[in-house]
Amino acid sequence: MRKNILEATCLLLGLFASLRLCSGKLMTPITDDVSKLSSLKQNVPSDYEIPVSSIPKDVAGTCWVVLNIYPLEQSLRNLAGMFGAVSSNREQISVFISMLKSLRFTFNHEELEAAMQLFQCHYRERGLMSGLYFDYIKDILHAASQGTSGLPCKPPPCLNQHPSPGGQEEGRGSSWSIRAPWILVLIPFTACAVILLWLVRK
Repeated sequence: MRKNILEATCLLLGLFASLRLCSGKLMTPITDDVSKLSSLKQNVPSDYEIPVSSIPKDVAGTCWVVLNIYPLEQSLRNLAGMFGAVSSNREQISVFISMLKSLRFTFNHEELEAAMQLFQCHYRERGLMSGLYFDYIKDILHAASQGTSGLPCKPPPCLNQHPSPGGQEEGRGSSWSIRAPWILVLIPFTACAVILLWLVRK
């Protein structure tokens, strides 16, 4: 009887230890795979420019991670498509795509989409050299692991706003209204000048 109790106790302890190890591994998926960025850095040429749409930290504030997850995910998908189906680079990139996708799913889809719409005018398409690109991914994942980013987000005012078509039409209308009186004055004046010139020549 005592032997059975000891065996059961050892079995339970083993299960708890395994559960703890497994849960620890599941809770830190980001830190476990970030080391793969180093090999990607070495495999992708340093002079290769990778396009990505992003919002700077000073604009996005505490929403920096949230607002940049999906554009970075799409950029990685495009990058992965440049490698063959059996390429180790493609396999490693897929790991980070899955990471970002899982991270994105922790946020409410509708709130995330609404926030991205609010900040739409602040997104900038840029090309990063491969080294800076993978450093950017590392920064995003590190910030995400800190858990300091979240919703809702309040955007700053948009810069370099283009006038709407209605505004352009209104501007053209006001410009015409300013020029119209001068044109009305010039028409009879020109007509008089032409008549005088004709009389002199006659």
